[in-house]
Amino acid sequence: MADTANTKRVAMLFSLVAKGERSTFLGILDYAERHEPWFCLFDERWSGERMADFPKTGVSGIIISCTSVKDAREIAALKVPVVFIEPWPEMLEPGYPLKNVPYVRRDSLAIGRTAAEYYLSRGYESFAFIGEPCGEFWSAERRRGFEAALAKAGFGCAAFDNYTDAEKRDWPTSRSRLIPFIKGLPRTTAVFAPNDRTARLVLEAAHFAGLRVPDEIAVLGVDNDPLICESSVPSLSSIHTGGFRRGQIAAEMLDALMNGREPSERAVSQPPLAVVTRDSTGYGAMSDPSISKAIAFIRRHARRGNADVADIVRAAGCSRRTLEQRFRSRLGFSIRDEIVRERIERVKALLARDDLSIGEITEKTNFTRESHLAKLFKQITGVTMTEWRRENRDTQ
Repeated sequence: MADTANTKRVAMLFSLVAKGERSTFLGILDYAERHEPWFCLFDERWSGERMADFPKTGVSGIIISCTSVKDAREIAALKVPVVFIEPWPEMLEPGYPLKNVPYVRRDSLAIGRTAAEYYLSRGYESFAFIGEPCGEFWSAERRRGFEAALAKAGFGCAAFDNYTDAEKRDWPTSRSRLIPFIKGLPRTTAVFAPNDRTARLVLEAAHFAGLRVPDEIAVLGVDNDPLICESSVPSLSSIHTGGFRRGQIAAEMLDALMNGREPSERAVSQPPLAVVTRDSTGYGAMSDPSISKAIAFIRRHARRGNADVADIVRAAGCSRRTLEQRFRSRLGFSIRDEIVRERIERVKALLARDDLSIGEITEKTNFTRESHLAKLFKQITGVTMTEWRRENRDTQ
């Protein structure tokens, strides 16, 4: 049993509404369980409750997200270790009461670059960015990263990112302007939105604009929130930013401070983990119909392990040699590479479920041997399936 007299009381002052923050919370709990037990208090944000009122209960440390200068002064006066998660830029500036606090945050520039590289690798040539309505700083950073990577590859980017005050308050108001913007894009456009909520609004606008997703336009979000991604029509592809790992890093920082040690790092900008592909980013918006047909066939059949190259060629409506050449020239990889990639994506999805063993996953994905799957998975991802499961348990 845990020694309750020595159990540290840790206050976590951040909202648990968004999926990224919920995953971060679970990462903190995971770290505490594997090291020493913490009695974790978290801010439920009841009506009238002020953030700075919450930790005045003899806490040993605090993990906090964005907060006002007034609340920061009160927290600083408690004289306990503090770690930031996703601080605003002004919270790192001179004069802010907690400006020297260690922090971990998403690398939003890297998130934007990842979105661009993902689309470029899939053969898209027309791009657009739809900003988060309230103009959050991370939305602007993700736009910069997206546009910079596209410019480096020789492409421009249309943008919808200047919302009026009325549009910020009311989605139907902005929708009336967003619909014609989306409708005016080329029918081969890959759209990037800086979070899943905005991406879902783009899907809705595309529906009202009469555009087929992904056949005429592709949409990619950020955060990989299953409540949003899986309930969207079509299901939403999204960048997995690794909230669970972010929580582990924050907990490790706080643990060091509470035990009188300096953290190994005081400022961590965490790059995204992966793009989780769903139905909103197919190859349907590509200009080459043979590739589009081939990819659609692969996506329907490869994850079950029954996609044969000959069948794919027949679905594409051209010769095998022609299709291989088009894959190589447009996408930079072979048909077989795409089959393997889709099968590994299926493995990842099953690994995210704690109720399936590696053996069961091997059987469900039609690999002949567990050892063969293990070798292939590490070759492609750089980690073992067990390691991937631990670091990505919040993927789904």
